[in-house]
Formats: sequence, structure tokens, C-alpha cells
Amino acid sequence: MKRISGISFVLVALALTATSCTADDDASISPADGCEETLGDSGIKWVESHADLPGGSDLDRGGVDLKEARAQHYQQMESGGSDEPHWSSELCTLTTFDAGKKKELKVEFGPSSLPFDFHTESTQKGIVTPVNSDVKLHQVEDAKGVAQYGVYVKCKIPGTSPRQETETPLAGVMTDTLTSGTSVRDHMKYVLRSARAMADALDCQNEPTIPADPPDSLR
Repeated sequence: MKRISGISFVLVALALTATSCTADDDASISPADGCEETLGDSGIKWVESHADLPGGSDLDRGGVDLKEARAQHYQQMESGGSDEPHWSSELCTLTTFDAGKKKELKVEFGPSSLPFDFHTESTQKGIVTPVNSDVKLHQVEDAKGVAQYGVYVKCKIPGTSPRQETETPLAGVMTDTLTSGTSVRDHMKYVLRSARAMADALDCQNEPTIPADPPDSLR
């Protein structure tokens, strides 16, 4: 999953600037919010209720909305889904600082650099949990020991090759150093919710079935 974690910081900066200007110019217009769109109210409340926040601190929120994430994803696929660079859209980042140390929960989605069946063709580490023929979940720790909660979805993008949905599926990952007292199942529930939102935004031609809850085996 590491290879999909890059993002165009220029695009993010522009998106956030535009959001800020809109809010300042007309307070009656609510700009699209990637966190609201992907995690939903319940997801944001879940993060807030389990966040390790210093006394009196609030969470900073950032990311791009689904409309921008769709544009970035389609741009990447139109370029052929090449290996350089593979990047993802940062849809939601909730951040706080404690004694100068950053704690955050981040949700990213983009074209995968691994095929849908990577676990049968490589030595990719981690735990793979098949959900159905369209979706699978992936747990792994990065080099710093931070858990990454991933999802792969077969999503056929219009105008791509017949094998695109399995060769370059939609991939998402949630990394979390912010919450405590939460389970793998808690995380995967909101990873799947985010995947449904992103798949809907992309208009996947194969209409993948993405459930609301992860398999019972995940706890």
C-alpha cells in the first residue's frame, strides 16, 4: 500500500485555499468536505470520541472532496496508470499535536500499484481478508510499526482496458496514530464506508458490491 500514499500537494493546497475563500465569502454555502463525505457524521464522531487529544485541543481537518478525488483518479487512469508516480487522493486527515508530536488519522484512495489478486502472486506481507468477489481487506504495519487498514475494490473505469478492474483496482488505506481503544473491525467499517463513497463518485461500470460491515472474522 505504501506506493499509493503520495499526493499532489499543490492540488491539495489549491483545494483547501478555494474552500477557505468560499467559506469566507459566503458563510451560507457549506463547501464539500472529504471527511464528511467519506467517514460520515458517525465516523467523525467515532474518531473524536477515541482521539487522544491534549486538554482543550481540537482536531484539524484537511483533504480533498470526492469531486476532486474523482478528477485526480481519472487523470491518473487516462495517463495509463503508469508506475511513476502512483499517487492517491488524501480525502480526509484529522490531526492534532501533543508536545510537538503529530497524531493523525488519514484516509487515502487511488489507483492501486498492485493487482487485485496480489496475495496469490507475491510475498506481500500482512493479513488479507476476502469480502466478496469485488472487495478484499488488507492489514499491514508500515516500517514504523503503524497499522494500515487497506481495501481493494474492482472498479472498472470507462475507457480503460478490459482487464483494468483487476490489474489496477481502486485502493484505499487508513492510517491511524490518533485513536485508542479501537478495534480492527472499527477501522475497517469506516474504510468500507469510504470505499463505497469513492466507488460511487467514480461511477464504476461493474457496480462493485461493497458491504457496510466487515466480515465477522475481523475483531
